Amino acid sequence: MIADDITDYYLENSQPTLTTSNTATLSLPIIESWLCVNIGDQVVIQGQIFNHSKYPAGKKLKSSPIKGCLTKAGRVYVTTKNSIYELGTPHPDFAGDALQLFTNNDHQQWAKLTIVGE
Repeated sequence: MIADDITDYYLENSQPTLTTSNTATLSLPIIESWLCVNIGDQVVIQGQIFNHSKYPAGKKLKSSPIKGCLTKAGRVYVTTKNSIYELGTPHPDFAGDALQLFTNNDHQQWAKLTIVGE
């Protein structure tokens, strides 16, 4: 799996008219303003986490490697070895260069949500 696979899956399966108030969610952590990033032969999601018991709303994150994708009722979810996250609204540069996430001037610390093999 590469980053483009997740992006394509999201574009094919998400319903952009969904809102929190008009559709049910699985009550999982939601990653907003996200981008997929290829790191070696793995893909991670970077964005901001919401609805997570351990992190404050809006905390920047980098997921563990993504293992798969699924959809339910127009919502798209990604799985890691130990977690599942809903993909919210993509980053405005979602179709652009993910390198911007690493080189911008935002100094908020990134959090790693799940730790696999460490």
